[in-house]
Amino acid sequence: MRFFLLMAVVLSSLLPARAWAQADTILRLDGEEVRGRVLTLDPERLRYVPAAPAAPDTLALPVAEVFLIRYANGTRALLHPDAPAPDAAPDVLPGLTAGQRVARGTADAARSYVPHGTFAGLTAITLGNPILGLIAAVGVATKPLRADRLRPPYPALLADPNYSAGYGRQARDMKRRKAWGGFTLGLVALLGLVAVAGAGN
Repeated sequence: MRFFLLMAVVLSSLLPARAWAQADTILRLDGEEVRGRVLTLDPERLRYVPAAPAAPDTLALPVAEVFLIRYANGTRALLHPDAPAPDAAPDVLPGLTAGQRVARGTADAARSYVPHGTFAGLTAITLGNPILGLIAAVGVATKPLRADRLRPPYPALLADPNYSAGYGRQARDMKRRKAWGGFTLGLVALLGLVAVAGAGN
C-alpha cells in the first residue's frame, strides 16, 4: 500500500513539471531567433532557459546583441529601437501554415524518433527494484530531450519553431510512454513472480 501511495505522490508531482507549451522568443540583431523562458534582463545581460529539447541550463546573451523580446503572453520589449530590424530567418517550409508545420514535425517524429533502450531498461530496473524503477521512470519522463538525440529525417527543418515544437513534443511523448510502459511491465511481471512464489509455498 505504501508503494502505491508513493507512486501516486510522485505521479502527481509530474503535472507542474511538464514542459511549458509556450516560450518567449529572443530576436537577435543577426536575425537568429532563440526560444526559451527569459529569467532576468539587466543593462548588460539577458539570462534565459532555452526551450526543450535543449538542456534546461541557464544561459546568457549580451543585451547589445538582442533586438527584441517577444514574451509568451504577447507583450514585446524592443531593446534597440534605433537599430535596423534584422532580416528574418529563411523559411525552411514555404507554403505551410503554422498548424501544418506542427503536424509535419509531429508526423516526422512518429516515423523517425526511436527512444532506444527506454522500454527494456525500465522493465529490467523495475524487476530488480520497483522503487528504483519508479524513480527511473519519473526521471526519464520529465527529463528534456537533448537536441542531438532527436534524429529528425531533415535536421534543417528544426530551424522552424513550429516544426520543432511538433517534433519535440511528439518525441517527448513517445519516450514518456516507453518509460511508463517499461515500468508497468516490470511491475506486473514482478507481482506475477511474487504471486507464483507465494502459491508454491
